[in-house]
Amino acid sequence: MSVDSWQPITPPNQINDEQLARLLNLNQGQAQEYDLTSDLDWIQPLAQVDAKIWQQLAPKLTFDQIQQLIEIFTLAEQQGSWSLGEKSSVIPLFKILKKAKGVDRELVKWVKAHTDNKFLPFGPLL
Repeated sequence: MSVDSWQPITPPNQINDEQLARLLNLNQGQAQEYDLTSDLDWIQPLAQVDAKIWQQLAPKLTFDQIQQLIEIFTLAEQQGSWSLGEKSSVIPLFKILKKAKGVDRELVKWVKAHTDNKFLPFGPLL
């Protein structure tokens, strides 16, 4: 019998331009469903950053890029079998997009179809 040691993930205090570009390049030219298995280790800390960081980065991003990030973090959480709950970066990103464009029903359906996280994409009710 072997015992694995659990190492907590410490989310970064910021996301630099290189990390952001690397995230956005993950699904270039691919459909909305793609395999992130080889990238999960470096994505996981970014999937848990504070909402304030996304609010600071939002002015640099297009609506399409925000949607890309929502898709990447949704798939990464599912493929990595993470339980991020209400700490998922999908929630603040979705709120930014919702505030700017309103609710994208197709995106909501897509997120719901690709996650077991009951908090996605809207966050906690209270």
